[in-house]
Amino acid sequence: MRNKPRYQDFVIKDGKLIGDFEGLYKNFDDPWLQSKVDHTHDSRRNLAVSWSNRLRDQFEVHRTIELGCGFGHLTETLRKQNFSSVGIDVSKTAIEKARALNPSSVFATGGIQNFSLIEQFDPDIILMAEITWYVLDEIDEFMKNLRDFTSKRKKPTFLIHLLSTYAPGIQKYGADKFTNLDEILAYFNLDYLESGFIRTPRESDPGSQGTYFVAKIN
Repeated sequence: MRNKPRYQDFVIKDGKLIGDFEGLYKNFDDPWLQSKVDHTHDSRRNLAVSWSNRLRDQFEVHRTIELGCGFGHLTETLRKQNFSSVGIDVSKTAIEKARALNPSSVFATGGIQNFSLIEQFDPDIILMAEITWYVLDEIDEFMKNLRDFTSKRKKPTFLIHLLSTYAPGIQKYGADKFTNLDEILAYFNLDYLESGFIRTPRESDPGSQGTYFVAKIN
């Protein structure tokens, strides 16, 4: 009997990036359990919303874009907080589901490699919630584009970054770049306004952590 496929196998399997996000959303109703309470009320996503409001009050910024938005719950939360919010995802099926679930929010199909699409929305705040493991090959070019974009607009852009890390020996993919919060901060090398982690123990990995940082790009 063949093992039933897991949604994770469409993303990373045996330490290698698969990256079939369209297949993922076509074959699974709720990848990453996005509709569950522990996702929609995730501590770091609430922190991201709080920091977005703080940045708006301090720097008078109003436009947010969520990269890898999935079903768009975070994008919709920001819209309800009176941000001009946009969610983008590489999966057309994910965007269709996000629009059905959140018809008042704006969504578009694309990824971090489509920086011209990101530029069209002229975001003040960019949110990357748990997508960095899946875009490691594009992350350096993305950060270069982000710095160039910020330089052209002559005002700061802010990056809110959420990423889970895993106990030594469990993480097989991306360990050559970073494996913990300190290594993440050193890799991105930005002007950090705040950073930290929340312990997120799982049955398969009691040492996992949910990291975050808020950075100002000048």
